[in-house]
Amino acid sequence: MPPVAKAKKTKGAKKAPAKKATPPKETSPIVAAARNWFFRPTPLIITAFLISVVVLVPYLPHLLPDLAGLEEYQFEMEQIEVNEPHGWVPTHLVDDILIQSDLPQQVSLLQPGLCRDVAVVFSKNPWVRSVQSVRLTQKPAVRAHLEYRQPVALVETSEGMLPVDIEGVLLPASDFTVDDIDRLPHITNVPSAPEGSVGQPWGGILVASGAKIAAALTPQHNMKKYWNRFELTSVVVPTVSDGVVTADELTFELATSGGSRVVWGKPPGADDLEPTVEQKIGRMEQYLTRYGKFDEPDGPYRIDIRLFDAISLIPLGRTIH
Repeated sequence: MPPVAKAKKTKGAKKAPAKKATPPKETSPIVAAARNWFFRPTPLIITAFLISVVVLVPYLPHLLPDLAGLEEYQFEMEQIEVNEPHGWVPTHLVDDILIQSDLPQQVSLLQPGLCRDVAVVFSKNPWVRSVQSVRLTQKPAVRAHLEYRQPVALVETSEGMLPVDIEGVLLPASDFTVDDIDRLPHITNVPSAPEGSVGQPWGGILVASGAKIAAALTPQHNMKKYWNRFELTSVVVPTVSDGVVTADELTFELATSGGSRVVWGKPPGADDLEPTVEQKIGRMEQYLTRYGKFDEPDGPYRIDIRLFDAISLIPLGRTIH
């Protein structure tokens, strides 16, 4: 066997240093604790459940039964409930609204957007000023809370008497009878026909301003309190020239049954330089206390109640400056 040759040591060669082992990185105590907590049965079960919910949610409507079709959730729209209206609102209001609407006769109380659809339909009726709320009750049923319009005057036109509310919104004339003509104040000398249809404002400032005066003299809790006591017949709209006018430029008068005219002035809220509504009514009360009627003692008169220090009394046929 040949001898094994020994490697010769190279003069000056250095021995390579041995590599040191890299110590393992230390894990943060927080990370370690979270990892130990997560990889326990309860957290893993919860995580699996949440993932399942996220995956299955889009398919749930197809998996659940259709409750909207069940008989106990069906509702006849004619049974809808509304808060009690005042005496001017026709008793067939709900029937009229449903007939004129595109709502089906029977709906499911689980129908999406049902309350919204009912609110939209009811808000279109001229007797409804606003829909306060529509909700499902425990009966089950649908109940709507409405704010109703209140007629305050009849506007005399060539086509007959047209009812309006305090905002000058036109109400359905077909819902009023001949007997109602004497139950409401009249607004006269209106130069134009209504610009809008029923349920819309008359248009312009004259009728709306006259309606505010009529409402001030017929408070809702006692509509004839002042109107009858003062023996008034109408709110007379001032004659205005062509062009845009403001409430501050208008001077209304009140016609009395005796032929006198009470100069009321501007509509409520138009000018704080005139006496308030309460002060004007007080002036009229003062006159009646003294003379008994507005055409006494030697009337008829044009009676100006706008002055703060006195009541101006001028026989009709003369003008006020």
